[in-house]
Amino acid sequence: MTGTAGAEPIRLLVGDGDGDGAAPTFDRVEELLAEAERSVEIFMFVWRNDEIGNRLGRAVLAAARRGVRIRIKKDVAAVMYERIEMNRKSFFHLPLPALRRWKFRVFGLTFPDTYVEDDFDDEVGAAVMAHPNVEIDWVNHTHTKYYIFDERVMLTGSINVEDRHRGYRDYMFEIAGEEHVRRFRERDAGSVELDPEREIDFLLNRITTDGHEFEIKPRMIEALDGAVESVYIEMAYIGDPDISQAIVNATGRGVEITMLFSREANIGDDINWRALHEICRRAPVQVVITDKMIHSKLILIDNRRVIAGSANVSVFSMRKAVELDVVVRGLPQFLESVRDESRRRVAESHPVESPGGLKPYNRVLAGLQQLHQWLT
Repeated sequence: MTGTAGAEPIRLLVGDGDGDGAAPTFDRVEELLAEAERSVEIFMFVWRNDEIGNRLGRAVLAAARRGVRIRIKKDVAAVMYERIEMNRKSFFHLPLPALRRWKFRVFGLTFPDTYVEDDFDDEVGAAVMAHPNVEIDWVNHTHTKYYIFDERVMLTGSINVEDRHRGYRDYMFEIAGEEHVRRFRERDAGSVELDPEREIDFLLNRITTDGHEFEIKPRMIEALDGAVESVYIEMAYIGDPDISQAIVNATGRGVEITMLFSREANIGDDINWRALHEICRRAPVQVVITDKMIHSKLILIDNRRVIAGSANVSVFSMRKAVELDVVVRGLPQFLESVRDESRRRVAESHPVESPGGLKPYNRVLAGLQQLHQWLT
């Protein structure tokens, strides 16, 4: 479970939206579950009861039956997405109170109809939940996604456990080495400060004894304010006004901003386009549109630093949710892989020639979607 000798401790697992784009991540999770000897920790937002959900569920169950201790942190609010979108099934069954079911129905009106029918039942999920070696913590306002195997290997990024991620453009990152997992634990506990000189460090919105600490937004703004030449943004959901202002400010200093954007997001499409219209009205940003769903959350600054992970630059991620991003600098192989992949995605997409070429949006739906972000 260690990296190749001489290799960098982090590598990119690419979801390229080719119909099985998330396969490297899911394959690698299965491999690491099969190799795990002592412990596995999984923190997941959406875990759908579909082919991928059951496939990873069976791998978790097999590890538990070998005696591996499994801890799963699962977000409660994400059950809404599991039960409104796609096959409308959650891998882990959770009875919902009437008020939450009512809220799902109301905000479900702002979601596109994506229903697909299948015959998956609750057998595997129920077996995982019932196994004595599996502990499940239900958490709320958490959007984090990671796997940790034997405290030696960590996978983190923005890929949920569900079939549709095979058609999304997305990223996960494999980080090898006990020292890096230990560093994450220290950062997660709040016992050490972010070190901007480290090759790999972690940014977190986290729950503390005093409430919540939202450190990702100010650090993102700081990074955008420090950009000198270029910023590449590949982001599923946008809309936080302070991040938008930092983007506008960067263009005022002559920084070239490129934003890769979905033609249609799976949720929040109107609020996305409203925010993009506002940015482009105020700044000469190069917008590139792809027909594939961008689910990534990645910022590449001056081709020398990457901030990526689970955090969108939306109101929900910046002000409400527990999130995890990784910050990487000074690792040439990794940075080259990010640059190459970003250039490939831009080359396969369609540049918008002027702000007038941006897709229009529905103001009423954008308002409802914004309300949903605040109330989730």
